[in-house]
Amino acid sequence: GQDEPAVLEVRLTGHGPIINDVVKSLKDSPQVLAFRWTALEGGRLFQSVYMLNQARNWEEFRAALRHWVVPAQNFVYADVEGNIGYQTSGDIPIRANGQGLVPVPGWTGEYEWTGYIPFDELPSAYNPPTHFIVTANNKVVPDDYPYFISYEWSAPYRAQRIVHLLTAKDKLSVQDFRQIQADTYSIPGEQLVPYLLALEPQGTLEEQALEQLRAWDFRNEIDSPGAAIFQVFYLQLVENTFADELGEGLFEDYLDRDEFHHIALERLIKQPDSPWFDDVSTAEVEGRDEIVRRSFKEAIAYLSDRFGDTPSRWTWGRLHTMTFAHDPLGKSGIGPLEMLFNRGPIPARGSGYTVDAASFDYTAPFAVTHGVSYRQIIELGDWENSLFIHTTGQSGHPLHKHYADMIAPWQAVEYHPMHFDKASVEADKEGVLILTP
Repeated sequence: GQDEPAVLEVRLTGHGPIINDVVKSLKDSPQVLAFRWTALEGGRLFQSVYMLNQARNWEEFRAALRHWVVPAQNFVYADVEGNIGYQTSGDIPIRANGQGLVPVPGWTGEYEWTGYIPFDELPSAYNPPTHFIVTANNKVVPDDYPYFISYEWSAPYRAQRIVHLLTAKDKLSVQDFRQIQADTYSIPGEQLVPYLLALEPQGTLEEQALEQLRAWDFRNEIDSPGAAIFQVFYLQLVENTFADELGEGLFEDYLDRDEFHHIALERLIKQPDSPWFDDVSTAEVEGRDEIVRRSFKEAIAYLSDRFGDTPSRWTWGRLHTMTFAHDPLGKSGIGPLEMLFNRGPIPARGSGYTVDAASFDYTAPFAVTHGVSYRQIIELGDWENSLFIHTTGQSGHPLHKHYADMIAPWQAVEYHPMHFDKASVEADKEGVLILTP
């Protein structure tokens, strides 16, 4: 501590704060960059939250979201009358020129914001003919939508898989939704593995690895060798396809944007002579098949070096782990504190593009960085049949018995009952916490 308050000087412009002072890579830049963000424009977020909690129907639900400024969100709606709805919400700027993807001159007036997408023209649906709504950060507007929203849509695989599972049966139960939330089927695996299975194995280890891929059901379960082989192969395939053309710095940025290279490879893999497959550092002209083989060989080398020469033991859960790190004490760099506050690592199922999502940083694989923090299933016809689970536990005290007791059921995609009836709450309660002024 100190006696006097610290003063932080922030340089402001008509477009927002100057960020050269806080972004390390910009400190020596001759260009001054200002950061314009809808969150700095003011808004009525708390009014929106209050009105959402008071909404009694679709009209009041949408009226509440008119005040939601930032961050832009996918909102879903359901009521006891059987109605369902979807609404994008947030202030999304309309630009005179450009799409906000790169810095632009702020002194010419050419790239000013001219307003926001009108709320009534934001993506919305009410009782759609499909009788269901799916949102998984996927693109929600057609190509001819008149406004630019984003170029950072997630790849569509999770949404595609959810739609497939929803349409597989005429009537769905709570148990069906439990299975959907637990689903780890890999659409990228389904798309790319056939090109691996076309390879002639070179040696016993490759033959055994290919046998694991033939037996793989495309599910990213913790005990699956096929999932581990595919995920390591995919990482090598991305590098061998794009790194030589992009160069080290740009490739690392590209690798971190996995929604881009997943879609790119989905298209390129069907083009055996695409110039992207050619390794520009060699005199030869490589095609898809050579790069697939090289990537497979490198994946086998990586896995055998890390786990030995028995492919059946190269399970996904040995590679793909999750640590529940306390913020900030669990990231302090002080060993005893981290041991006290953190839990894990534990084997993790799923991947970035499975319904049960558990993504990792492709520049530092394969520890989970983003995943499912909360699962909930609500049955509006029988509230007492509703379920929930979240990660870690109910208590924030690291020595409390409920600090981390939900990790195991969360990992197994199990649930706790979500009681709405007072008698059920009373019957199932462990204790009562009374908060007084």
